[in-house]
Amino acid sequence: MRYALVLTAAALFAPASAYAADPPITFQTQPLDSVLNDLRAAADLIGGEKGVKAVNEEIKRTFGAKGFEGLDLSRPVVGYIILAPKPQDITAVIALPITGEKEFLALCDRTNPQKHKPLKNGLYELPPLDTRYKARLRFSEQYAYIAYGFNPEPALDPKAIVSPSKLTDPAERAIFAAKFHFDRLTPEVKKAMPVLLKEVKQTIFGWPGIGLQEKLILDPIMEAFDKMAARYMLLLGGADTATVRVTLDVPKGDLIVEGKLTGKPGSDLAKAIAAWKPTGNKFGALITPDTVAGFKTRLPFFNDELKAGGVKLLESGQKELLRGAPDAAKATVEEAFKGLIRTVKTGEFDIVVAVRGPDKDGWFNAVGAIAFEDPAALEKELKKFIEKDAPPDELGRFKWDAAKAGNVSIHTYKFSEGGLLDPTKIFGGDKCTLAFAFAPKGIFIVIGPDPIPVMKDALAAKPSDSTGFDLVINPARMGKFVEKAGGNPLEVERALGKEDKLLSAMSLKVTGGKELTVRYAINLRLIPRAAAVDSLDRTDKEPPPPPVGKR
Repeated sequence: MRYALVLTAAALFAPASAYAADPPITFQTQPLDSVLNDLRAAADLIGGEKGVKAVNEEIKRTFGAKGFEGLDLSRPVVGYIILAPKPQDITAVIALPITGEKEFLALCDRTNPQKHKPLKNGLYELPPLDTRYKARLRFSEQYAYIAYGFNPEPALDPKAIVSPSKLTDPAERAIFAAKFHFDRLTPEVKKAMPVLLKEVKQTIFGWPGIGLQEKLILDPIMEAFDKMAARYMLLLGGADTATVRVTLDVPKGDLIVEGKLTGKPGSDLAKAIAAWKPTGNKFGALITPDTVAGFKTRLPFFNDELKAGGVKLLESGQKELLRGAPDAAKATVEEAFKGLIRTVKTGEFDIVVAVRGPDKDGWFNAVGAIAFEDPAALEKELKKFIEKDAPPDELGRFKWDAAKAGNVSIHTYKFSEGGLLDPTKIFGGDKCTLAFAFAPKGIFIVIGPDPIPVMKDALAAKPSDSTGFDLVINPARMGKFVEKAGGNPLEVERALGKEDKLLSAMSLKVTGGKELTVRYAINLRLIPRAAAVDSLDRTDKEPPPPPVGKR
C-alpha cells in the first residue's frame, strides 16, 4: 500500500481535538482555466508551439470532441485526506467543480474504460485506479465529490462532506497547494503512529527480491530511518502547519515545488527551525562565470542518525571491496574508506564539478573537488600503488610534486591522444594534462592544457554559502563545448537556447528562520526541453496509421 507521503506527514504527537468536518490534510488548485493556462505555458517553455500542440492533442485524445464539457473551469478543484488508525481506513476525497450532474457523468464515461454505476442514496460507483480500492461519487454544492480507498462510502455521507468554501483560500496563488493541519489529528491516529511508521518503512524499503548486497545498503538506512522517526515525531509535536505549493514562474521558466513547516511559538521545533544554519560548500567558488556546466552539492549528513547510517554503509562497502581487491590495492582502498568515513562524521560532505571555457585558444578545463578529511595517508598509498603496479609507459606520464601551493603538492598525469574516450579533443590537445592534489579538507582535480595555475586558484578558493544542490548551464558555452567535441552546436541551441549566461537548471535549497522552507526548482527551458525536443520531432515525423482494409 502506497501511503508513504500521507503517513510520513502524519507522524507526530500534537495535542489536539479534531472533527469530522476538519480533515487534517486539505488541498486546492487555482480555477481550472488558470491551471490549463499554466499547463500550456509550461508546455511552451519546454517545447514551444510543438509542446502546446502536444498538450492540446493529448487533452483531445483523453476527453474526446466534447473536451471538458461537464466541468466548470472557472472554479478550483479542492479536496482532503481523512487519516485513520488503520492504513486501510485512510480515504482521499477530491471535489471537482461541475456544470451539471448529467454532463459530468458523461465526462466520466468518455474518459474511463468502464461506465459509472448508480448505487443507493445518491452514490455512484466509478472504476478505480487500482483494483484493490474503490471509487465512489456523490454530488454536493455543484461539486462532484469522489472518495477513494478501501471503504470510501462513509466519507461521502452527506453529514461528513466538507463544503468547498471551507477548503478554499481565495488568497492562495499557487497552481496547487496542500496543507497539513497538525492540530486536527485525532488521539486514535496519534496512538497508531508506530503501526503507521512500520507501514511507511515497508512501503519504502520492503520491496520483494532483496538480496544480501541490497541488505548491506538498506540496513544502515533503515536503522537511521527508525531513529530519525522517533526523534522527529517528538519534535513535530510542536508543529503548527505544513504547506506544499507548486508554482510556475513563467519569466524565469522555473517550475517550483516549495514546502514550509511552521512550529508553534516557543516549541522545540520552532527553536530548531530558528537555529537552522545556511547550507555551505567548501568548494562553491569553483563555479565561476566562465562555467559551461557544473553542479555543487552537500550530501545530506546533517544529523547524527544520517551520519551514523552513512558510516555503517561505508564500513559495509569497505569490507566487500577489500574481499575482492588485489593485494596491491588494498591499502589504498582502505585509506580511501577511512577518509570518507571521517568526512561523513563532519557532516560537510561537499562535491563540486565544473567545465569551464573556452579559453583564448578554444580549449576547455574541467575542475572538480570532493570533501575528504586528512587525505595524506591516501596520497601516500596511492603513490605507492601506482609506482609499483602501473605499466612502465603509464608510469612515465605521472610527475609527482610537479608544483606546490603552500604546503600542498600538485601532481600531474599527461594524457595521450586517441582512444575511445579521448579528453585531448576538448581539454588541450597534445598539452592535455590532469593535475591532482590532496589538500587537508579535500581532493582536487583539474584537466586542461595548463592545469597547474587553475589548480592553485582552486586550492585558494574560499568556502561560501550555497544551495544544497545546484546544477548550472550556460547554453551558449555549451554549444561551443559540443562543437569542440565534434557535435552539432545547432542541436544544443534548439534544445537549450543560445543565452550566454549561467542559468540554474535544477536546484534544492533549505532555509530556516520563522519557518523551515524546502524549495526545489527546475528550469523548464533547459533539462526538460532538452529531453523533449527529440520526442516532439519524432511525433511530428511519425506517418499516419495505415487505413483499415475491408474484409
